[in-house]
Amino acid sequence: MRIARTTLVLLLANLVAFGLVWRATSAHRQTAASQDLLFPAALAKIELTESGQKLVLEKRPSSWRITAPIEWPANLWAVQRLLDEIRFIDGDKGFATAETKAAGGSLATYGLTAPRWILRTTSDAGATLEVKIGENKDTRRLFLLTANGNRIIPLGDAMAAALEAKPESYRVDKIFEIADFEVRTVSARLRQKDGDSVTSLSYEERTRPGRKNQGPEWRFEAPFDALADPDRATKAITDLSNLRAVKFADADESETGLATPELRLGLEGNSRRQVLLIGKPKVGAPAQRWAKLEDNASLFLVETKALTEWENPKATLASARPADFDPELASGLTITSGGRFITLHRLDATGAEPRWEIPVAPGSTATKRREADGKLIREFLTSLTRLRATLAGPNASPTLVPAGQLPADPLHKAEVEFGGDRIVLSFFATPTSAAAPGSLLVHQKGSPLAAVCDISLLRNAQAAVDPKAWRNRELAELAAGAKVTGLRLTDKADGNVIGEARLGPDGNWAGTGRLDPASSRRLATALMQVRATEFPTRDIGAGDFRYELRITDQVAAGATGASESFRTYLCTAPLNRTAVLVRDEGDGDDFLLETSLAEILIPLLGSDGR
Repeated sequence: MRIARTTLVLLLANLVAFGLVWRATSAHRQTAASQDLLFPAALAKIELTESGQKLVLEKRPSSWRITAPIEWPANLWAVQRLLDEIRFIDGDKGFATAETKAAGGSLATYGLTAPRWILRTTSDAGATLEVKIGENKDTRRLFLLTANGNRIIPLGDAMAAALEAKPESYRVDKIFEIADFEVRTVSARLRQKDGDSVTSLSYEERTRPGRKNQGPEWRFEAPFDALADPDRATKAITDLSNLRAVKFADADESETGLATPELRLGLEGNSRRQVLLIGKPKVGAPAQRWAKLEDNASLFLVETKALTEWENPKATLASARPADFDPELASGLTITSGGRFITLHRLDATGAEPRWEIPVAPGSTATKRREADGKLIREFLTSLTRLRATLAGPNASPTLVPAGQLPADPLHKAEVEFGGDRIVLSFFATPTSAAAPGSLLVHQKGSPLAAVCDISLLRNAQAAVDPKAWRNRELAELAAGAKVTGLRLTDKADGNVIGEARLGPDGNWAGTGRLDPASSRRLATALMQVRATEFPTRDIGAGDFRYELRITDQVAAGATGASESFRTYLCTAPLNRTAVLVRDEGDGDDFLLETSLAEILIPLLGSDGR
């Protein structure tokens, strides 16, 4: 396709025109419109004087402060509003002073003979500028007289509002400058008749038994070394660091009581410390108390209820948990009660379902090594960590008792091992003043406090020293490929066989008496796994064993062919429709059969329960 000559000419013309336009615009230098700003853009200090009262604002590295008439952090929003208005006052606006005089006017017309405000600014470079601001009494408009007195500039309503703001509006009502996330130490000194009571908490990381990769946490440093309650302590410290002044006011020391403060609260963080002094309640308003910072003369009022946690922090902020550990890290457990004890050891170092054993230890109640129930042990250890001191009093504080007031000998004791470390928990009778059904005093060895706890969730396991209480409930389970091939039920009183069945080569059951084929199949399937619901540690009134159930098990055929083994269970008369007491003849411990299996077996015993 050929390009037409006219098209080519137009294309070249466009390129030439574009080049000329680009050359002209690139060489052009537009003169930018600019304002003749009266004040420097970067101000470091503002002094505003009205009727002899001076407000001084000074810039600090990261904030502004009021340095007169009081020393206090400034409200950044209020300061920014004033800065914005000052910075954009245009020196070209307004009119010359000479024009006013030529028209028969004077500075008094604009309130500038006796100005309402004197505004003095200091820039970051140290340059100062002082102007006068007056008010026209008829129009209530504000006018600024420049430093050289040559020009009068009218001011807008926004500038008027910024100038008329009271000094109080430039103060922040937040008392502490230390943010809550910065706080690392908190102290409270309460004045009392018999001497000051000092409490100190610190945020630190410390290795504890039963904990791995433990991060920093709040702890008491004084009057004792103990953990603080993580939730209550964090909230109380956050609330304290964000405490607000209700009102700034002046009063005599006799009224404030701050010459000898009743309470001193100190916060420390990021290499700085602030101390708040708390004085007397305000006369006529007991819900408010006088306060001031230790290094600041400004007086203010705070809400009395905001200080409740700090009037006795060792009682309100102490940890309500007598035990805090990770149950998965436990490697051993010893329970002592009534002069007897039992020891449980973990067999697996890892695993979602670790195996435990009941070893035969000198003096232990265990006379035969048994496998322990890992689920029961995990539930007990978890329940220990969930114990909490009961709450009491108007502030719902945990009920704690000094360790020095505990009896010499505990009722029960639980020792939890973690490798080479251990936690020892002792259980004592609850004092009469704090007694409640199902509660005991729980104390961790080394702790200065014991907690009154509702121990119902332990289900009395803290006193379980009988091996039966901790035995594995899994009593028998056939391996893969094994099966039950024979059943025989005998009445022990006369030796009569009341039912017998056998699994044939074709996979069908043949039986006599009470063990008909259908019942035999159901029972054989259920007997592939035998579980106990409980190993009774006392007489439950089941009577003598009246029946014998003999079971033939066959393992999968191997190189040497199939082999058989036998199990024999003794059964009492049923206790009810779902419970029967059973004993493994080769074991010796009586147990209540799991409900699902018991419901299949009980009808075959000729009784539906008592």
